[in-house]
Amino acid sequence: MLHDPNETSLFPRLTEEALRHMREVGEEVETKAGDVLFAEGDQDYSLFVVLDGEIRVTKRVGNEETLLAIHEPGEFSGEISMLTGEPAIATGTAVGKGRVLRLAPDQLRRLVAECQPVARVVLGAMASRTMDVDAQIRQQEKMAALGKLSAGLAHELNNPAAAAGRSAGQIRDSLRCLQSLILEQDRPFTPEERQVMIEVQREALSAIAERDGKPALDPMAQSDLEDALTGWLEEHEIEEAWRLAPTLASAGLGPERLDAIAERIGGDNLGCILPWMEGMLNLAELLDQVEQSTSRISELVAAIKEYSYMDQAPQQEIDLHDGLESTLKMLAHKLRKEEIEVVREYDRGLSRVCAYGSELNQVWTNLIDNAIDAMKGQPGARLTLRTSRERDDAIVDVIDNGPGIPEDVRKKIFDPFFTTKAVGEGSGLGLDIARRIVKTRHKGEIRLESKPGETCFEVKLPIPCAGAVMAG
Repeated sequence: MLHDPNETSLFPRLTEEALRHMREVGEEVETKAGDVLFAEGDQDYSLFVVLDGEIRVTKRVGNEETLLAIHEPGEFSGEISMLTGEPAIATGTAVGKGRVLRLAPDQLRRLVAECQPVARVVLGAMASRTMDVDAQIRQQEKMAALGKLSAGLAHELNNPAAAAGRSAGQIRDSLRCLQSLILEQDRPFTPEERQVMIEVQREALSAIAERDGKPALDPMAQSDLEDALTGWLEEHEIEEAWRLAPTLASAGLGPERLDAIAERIGGDNLGCILPWMEGMLNLAELLDQVEQSTSRISELVAAIKEYSYMDQAPQQEIDLHDGLESTLKMLAHKLRKEEIEVVREYDRGLSRVCAYGSELNQVWTNLIDNAIDAMKGQPGARLTLRTSRERDDAIVDVIDNGPGIPEDVRKKIFDPFFTTKAVGEGSGLGLDIARRIVKTRHKGEIRLESKPGETCFEVKLPIPCAGAVMAG
């Protein structure tokens, strides 16, 4: 809400009559740069009418300070929630030297009740500013949530992209080595030698496919096999045994298999055959790594499309499980970081619901992200996602085994701007947005049950008949 003097509903100037009435009850105060007139979270604060100078109004959203307004002479600040006794939702700071007229809450209430010129201007501005600030902060909350998802997604994409890049460079080096072997080879391979290489390559490719990107052996077993192969190769006077051993071990070729190969083609020919075989096996392994990495990238791109319902109608029949799974993919980095076990208790026979898919995914994101935060640093952390049907409603439960939510907090958990996090760490709008999406947009219900060791957010969504129209 950058200051726009033409926006009279948000920045009305007090009439001379209204200002006169305010001067009769208010206190004139001089300000200097940096004076905080009211702070976010204050329970007891006043209305300030700017006589000279400016008041800068800001709010912490995430780690950023957001500018809401700059009030100039003849305008006023601090009224948005003081009449209802709610804590201040923003901070007002004097920009420079100036003068303000201060009215305590009881003075303002009396003026609003008794003086029509004051009531007309102040109440009208209060309503307009409340809606405008609400819209701004909600947009900021969405952008903050998007920023979190983007950071996690960038991390998820970086790993396979970097792996593919490394493998591509190693493929280039491997091809150079094979080219050198071809140029240095002064005799053709015998039919038996070619047959052995074909068999070994076929075995290795089959093993790679079965592993599906997973290592053939655990690190300790891999190291032991490499040591055994290095000893075998050196014993048979094979050059660069240290370089050949890791690839042969990854392909599952142990000393016994090499003994069988030596018996078929003759030990004297191993020095020619094994480097060529290692080069081909290394290429196959590297190409598999590239394929795995690019497949992972494709999976992530597909998850983004599923999560955002890109290129799809905003409202459609959806499978709730698809939305939950795509949300888990978006938050996979946080789940891994906190070592949280995910338990799925899905009713796969649950009917599809007519819904705004991307908006429901925002609900799942807020609920799951809050659950992750609640279990942060907790051993044995477990997130349970459960779906079921209750008459004509689909039920989605998001359950964590964290410490639970105190009763006094549960009463306010869905209130706008309410947060238990420190100032700047949360806007207090995540659950309010989730509630609005469920209740207003989908005519559903969202409720909370919590005790130590189990907190459950239950989302109930109607399964509408064909042709039902959702709220716009």
